[in-house]
Amino acid sequence: MPAIHRVRQFFWAAGARVHLKRETEIALICYLPPAAVTLFRTMPSYDRRHSLDVAWALQQRGHTESDFLAAALLHDVGKTARQARRLRLWHRVAVVLIRALDPGLLERIGQDRPGAWRQPFYVQRHHAEIGAEMARRAGCSPRTVEMIGRHEAWGQIDDPVLQALQAADNEN
Repeated sequence: MPAIHRVRQFFWAAGARVHLKRETEIALICYLPPAAVTLFRTMPSYDRRHSLDVAWALQQRGHTESDFLAAALLHDVGKTARQARRLRLWHRVAVVLIRALDPGLLERIGQDRPGAWRQPFYVQRHHAEIGAEMARRAGCSPRTVEMIGRHEAWGQIDDPVLQALQAADNEN
């Protein structure tokens, strides 16, 4: 993704607002089990906004499968829902810069050490698997859990539905 697109995403995310009553209740009730609705609501507003935009983009392209739309709503929950491992907005900026300067550096510094400065970078690298486990515990279907867990496997996916999720994620 071009750097200018990442910069635009940052400023858009920094100002994102979600009006839960008006915009999300129907989507949440229709596609997510109750515990997953709670999980969605723990995400910061910029992640909820992004996830809603991904789901809506998929709906506009004719995707109506409930498991698929649930995965769109929760695909990044692993980045944000655990306070001890939370990936904050400034970490995301750092991740973009690190990837631009030295793509391998993120792997070298990202370590799973609770409380350590390196842990958010571990979360970034593993948010798909973390989020999939969270979704499983929240009662999401096996297909939803699978899509969340695999949504970051760029270039390794032969599932057209999952490719559509990746494309919508990349665009939003």
